[in-house]
Order: sequence, then C-alpha cells, then structure tokens
Amino acid sequence: MKIFNTIPIHTLGYIFIALIGSVFIFQAAYFEPHDFSNYYFGAELLFTKSLGADIYFPHIFNLEVAALGTQNIFVSYAPNTPFLATLFYPLTFFSVAMAKIIFNSISLVLFLFSLRRLVKAYPVNLLYLVALPLVFFIPLRNNFMFGQVYLLLFFLLSEGFLAYKKEAYLKMSLFWSVAILFKVFPVLLFGMLLFRKKYKAFIYLWLACLVLFGVSLLINGYEIWEFYLTSVLPKSGKGEISREFVQNYQSMFMFLKYSFPSNIAVFSMLLFVFKISLIALSFVFTKQLKSDFKIFSFWMLFIILWSPYGSTYSLLLLLFPFIFYSKKVNKTSFLLIALLFIINTIPIHYFSNFSIPFSFPRLWVLLLLVVLVIRTSEIQFHWKKSLLIFFPITIIYFFGILPKETITAPSIVSEKHILTYDYKIENGKLSYLYWDEKGEHSETTVINVKMVDSTNISLRNNQIFYKNKQLTFTKSNKIKPAIINNNELIYLSDFKKGIGFFSVHTSPFDSKSK
Repeated sequence: MKIFNTIPIHTLGYIFIALIGSVFIFQAAYFEPHDFSNYYFGAELLFTKSLGADIYFPHIFNLEVAALGTQNIFVSYAPNTPFLATLFYPLTFFSVAMAKIIFNSISLVLFLFSLRRLVKAYPVNLLYLVALPLVFFIPLRNNFMFGQVYLLLFFLLSEGFLAYKKEAYLKMSLFWSVAILFKVFPVLLFGMLLFRKKYKAFIYLWLACLVLFGVSLLINGYEIWEFYLTSVLPKSGKGEISREFVQNYQSMFMFLKYSFPSNIAVFSMLLFVFKISLIALSFVFTKQLKSDFKIFSFWMLFIILWSPYGSTYSLLLLLFPFIFYSKKVNKTSFLLIALLFIINTIPIHYFSNFSIPFSFPRLWVLLLLVVLVIRTSEIQFHWKKSLLIFFPITIIYFFGILPKETITAPSIVSEKHILTYDYKIENGKLSYLYWDEKGEHSETTVINVKMVDSTNISLRNNQIFYKNKQLTFTKSNKIKPAIINNNELIYLSDFKKGIGFFSVHTSPFDSKSK
C-alpha cells in the first residue's frame, strides 16, 4: 500500500487505462487481422510488387494477397491514401500477426503520452479519468481489435493542438500535415485556422502539407496519387466505400440517402443545407468563443458530422470534448458525458430493421450532443440574417442540381454480393465470379445466353460505345462490355459503389436503333 501512496493519484488513472489497453492488445493478437490487413498488405504490395493504382481495385488486391499465401481474408485499400502505406511499410518486415501487436503497442504508448499531456494542460476530474475507458470502451476495443489508426490520429491531433496553443506553428504543422495525408479529414482544420484568423499557422500547415505531399509523390509515384485524387477521393466523399447504402455509417449523408433513394434533387438540396448550417455554426463558434480547446473540441464534432461515413473507432475523436467537459463533476458535464457514452455504445445493429428515422439512433444522439453544447456555450446566432443568406443560396443550388436528363438505371444481376469481378458463359447460362472472406466463388444465373458479341463494343474514358454511339453515361469504372443475345448490353461497373466493387450490369440494347 505504501507504493500506491507514493504514486500521484491521476497516474493510477493512466495505469488503469494502460491495463485495459494491454488486455485489448492481448485479445487482438488472437483476433483476425481485420482492417489492419488493408494497411499491412497495402504497404507490402505497393513497395514489393509496385502494384500502383491497381491496389484500389479490390479484386486485384485480394488476388495478390491470396498469391502471398494468405487465405480466408477480405481486403480493400480504399479510401486510404498512398501515404498511409509508406508509414506502414516498416511493419511488413514482420509477420502480419506480430506487426499488429507492434502497431497496437506503439499506438497505446503514443495515445497515453498525448492523453497525459493534454490532461495536464486541461485538468480532468479523477472520476471522469477513470470512467474514460468505460465511456470509450467500444471505440478503444475496436481500434485495438481491428488494428485501426485512430489512437495514432489522436496522438497527431493532440500534439498538433498543444503546439498550436503555444504558437509553435512549425511543430503543429508537422503533426497535422501527417494526420491530413494519413486520413484526409483533418484537412477541415484549415477552416478552423481561417475562421480564427491564424493566418501564419494556416500558411505553415499549407507548406508542410505541400512538402509532405511532394515527398510522398517521390516515394509512391504520380500515377497512384492522380488516381486517388481523381477517382478514389470523390467516391469516398460520396460515402461510396463498398456498398451504396450502409446504415452502420450513421451519418446525415447516409440518412438522407436512405430517406430519398430516388430523388437526387431533394437529397442534394437537404445535404447542402445541412453542410452550410454546419459551416455557419462552426464559424460562429470559432469567432465568438475564447477557449481554443473548446473550439478545437467542437471542430472534432464538426468533422464527425461532416463525414459521409462513420465508424465506432472514429468516435475516439470525441475524446477531445470529453476532456474539455470533464474538469468538474456537475449536472452539465454529467449529461454531456452520458450522451457520449450512449453515442459510443449504442448497438446500431439492433436498429437495422427499424424504419427511417429510427434506424439512425447514433446520428440523433450526436445532434442532441451538439444542441447541448450550443446551449451551454452562450453563443449568439443571428437566425434571421442567416436565413436571408441561406435562402437565395439554397434556391440557386437547387436549380443547379436539377437533373438535365434522365439516365435509365441499369439492372444489377449480382447485387447480393459485394464484390463481383468477372462473368462468363457456362452451358448457355450467365455465371459470375465474386470474392468474399473465403475466397473466390462462382454463381450461375437464370439468364440464358445464346450469343456474345464484343467486336463493335469499346470503352472510352470509362464509357461504353457501340461503334461510335455512346451507350452509357454514368460516372463509374466499367470493364468487360459485350452484347448478349443481340438485345442486351452487359458489363461490370462500380456505379454508386466503392472503387472496383463491381457488379454485373445489364441494360436493353437494340442494334437497329444504334
């Protein structure tokens, strides 16, 4: 007992967090590689086989991983940046299991290091410090079990903020530029610096990002970065990581997509209004509040709400508002932390069969948290002036997004499988190949095929042409177009899905009218 008497009381809180983290690392060692395999094999194939932009096509990525001798695994590198693979490359000198243990251990050490420094700068009540691993039990556990990177991101964002607070902008820019090239979404911190009129910090961060991007271009190559910026990033920005509809994302983007699946104009207008409102609210917060840490904490909330996709492990970003409101035990802090606990632990899968809007519980609790933060911040928001600005912008935007022409949606033959990568004709029937965590499979459809013609079909800029007549107009990657039975166009497309997550598409074809 004398030993414990000599240890500072808050240190016991960190020891408690470290013990729980260590248990998670031990459990993760006997768990499948999961998301960690995307980073690990992505780094290995980019550097040892120079896979290039093909790494973003999951059927190629999975076939290459299988060729390495790894079985019963499903990998997808998108939406990760090429830069991320560079950071993971040293881990490829170890087995995937050992690399995951090493990565999780480093992440825990860096997480505890930054957490202690942040709490030292912004003191936390011991009761809340001990409660931290309970409030964030699911995000912490899933980060370790899946080998995710958000513990490391917390370190980068936290150290960058502490440097920003001391006006050590060079140090700040180093941490935040790595975070930006690591996961992209921290790029929204440029907005915080701009609204805060921290122009020197803005320039430092911009230059650091340019330098780091230049280094990554030299290491990873121009081709893969061009493909990432022009193809992968736009799709991920629309929430197209794998499937078109993913209820687990619990984002406003996905809620509106579920609510208006066939009305693009209404979906786009409402999403635009939501994002404009977020920007306006962030501007007011940043301009009116004096506490840099409260502003930064709100921006973490803003980033989560802005993103088209979400996850349990990304909720670790809510640690910043948790720490800010944990200084004293009172009614407000208890209510805010109770909401954080609900956000982090609510079992989303139990609500998957509920109707809209009840299938998005985490989103509504997040918005409730934002409302409570606003109510306790004593900010002044001029609603009437805002409406005068928003209304004409919304009207202009609405007319701008009205569809110029109606594009007939193709039929999807292989919709029930997430990754179809080829089709063939067997015994007069259309069959397709798909991939899951157990490897390659084949499924035969009921579609009869008497003839296949690909002589007059060509692909130009990801659009299908019959002779010189354009047949498709959707923005997607397309491969293997052909005409079957002289009356139907068939091809593979990742339309409204993640990069390379192909499905077999068919649409009517009349050779006489072409």
